[in-house]
Amino acid sequence: MGRQMGMAEFFAMEAGDYLERLDAIVSPAGPPNVEEFVRLARALRGSALMANQQPIAAAAAGLEALARAVRETRVPWDPATKQIAVRAVDDLKILIRAVTSWSPREDAKARAVAQELEQRAGVRASARISVAGGDTGTRAFVAREGAAVASALDRAAITLTQNPTATDQVHAVLKAMQPLRGLAGLTDLPPLSDLLEGIQRAVAELTRRKDAAADAAQVLQAAARALARAAREATAGPLSADSPELADFAAKLGHLTGADRDVVPVESLYFDDPGPHVVLQGTAPGTARAVPQVELVAHGEHLKQVADGLERAASGAQRELQLQSLTDTVSALSAAGLAAFANAVRDAVVRGSALRDPTTFAARLREAGTLLGTAAPGTQSALAGQLERVAAALRVTAASTAKPGVPAVARTPPAPPPGDGEEAPTLIGSLLRFHRLLETVGQRPASLDQLLAGPPVLPAAAAPATAADGGVVPIEHLCYAGPAALERALSLRDDVRAALSKGDGGQHVSALLEEIFDLVKLAQRAN
Repeated sequence: MGRQMGMAEFFAMEAGDYLERLDAIVSPAGPPNVEEFVRLARALRGSALMANQQPIAAAAAGLEALARAVRETRVPWDPATKQIAVRAVDDLKILIRAVTSWSPREDAKARAVAQELEQRAGVRASARISVAGGDTGTRAFVAREGAAVASALDRAAITLTQNPTATDQVHAVLKAMQPLRGLAGLTDLPPLSDLLEGIQRAVAELTRRKDAAADAAQVLQAAARALARAAREATAGPLSADSPELADFAAKLGHLTGADRDVVPVESLYFDDPGPHVVLQGTAPGTARAVPQVELVAHGEHLKQVADGLERAASGAQRELQLQSLTDTVSALSAAGLAAFANAVRDAVVRGSALRDPTTFAARLREAGTLLGTAAPGTQSALAGQLERVAAALRVTAASTAKPGVPAVARTPPAPPPGDGEEAPTLIGSLLRFHRLLETVGQRPASLDQLLAGPPVLPAAAAPATAADGGVVPIEHLCYAGPAALERALSLRDDVRAALSKGDGGQHVSALLEEIFDLVKLAQRAN
């Protein structure tokens, strides 16, 4: 039976492609294309980091360090260097094939590869690139690549707006993101890493659902604005973690991926009366599947990563992006028979308790991640019981943090970025609101005296018709009948002429004619 490709399988496929191209660069006689050597090694490291394959990421970082040393002529491309590079690529291929059955032996192998490459490149194993301080070159790199990704996002959004079927265009965004994804220490520039991961989720959602093109275009435009701002700020100092652009992107991404959709109990849809309501309790469809140990460990690591991200986050928008990344993990855990815990996590995210008390929520995620990582094979039912206790603690926290009188799913919408729309606090916005008011009231432009007198009084809504005794009015009393139906039919003559003169034709005229025929029928019935 087929199944969807998991993160590990996708990483193995992507990394395998990078390694084949690296092999073609380092194997031939003569010096390699150093720029391509550095770019592919960096992309391999970024792919490993995104897939949470830390040992492989460390080995890829060593290969990148060697490539940089060769490019900067600090290390000569001699037979010894070539032999180390070729052997490292071959070892990485072997490690990639073992990614779904990882063991301590692979860990040791990856460390040995990283150590040999770093020694040849002349760097310490503990060296790390810092982008939080005064690394001007790295910040300039972030600014340049961030602007390039923002431009690619804007082009993709325009293409989707003009042609919703051109979903293949978004893959150019992923290609443009590769240099930033491979940057070491990206988490030192919050919220850049959260923003890039959110963009990747948006692209994945669009690839999965072709009907999401309209919403995805808005998400990509919001991402372009947020990333353009981050690129501008990268060379000046700390990036803003609570900018309106980032909040707008987080809100639109949550709507696209369905992370903000709540599930309400079926009992809440009935009238508030004695019932009976649910006559027969249903049974959840399907059965839990056996989950490989490596998959449970991966889910547990992801839960702990999100917990760390929540504690590092400096704004609500960053926390929103972190919480949205739980969607796939929650779905996978629910399918694995851990639905009680998965539902508790989803409810905490959707109904707001995770944002109201992120510290406690992060602690629960870390506790669950530890349980998933240490569960013995074949003990899935026992694991479900342990996670049920974590779920109960999540529900208690949700109940204690709920605000009385406020719906749990209510979210404060982020302030949109300044623009020239009707709600913008500019002269253009005021003019648009003025014309809308004129269309609503049906008046011509007022004199100066009328304008100084204040806003006109809008027409009051007609009082609802009620029966003499205050009961429910039959719907027949609200329909056209007899002469009133004929008068209404004749009044539509000008509408038909106007539609024909404008060339609307087709659907609009057909709708008017259908209404006229219905009115004629009502007049006949009255006679």
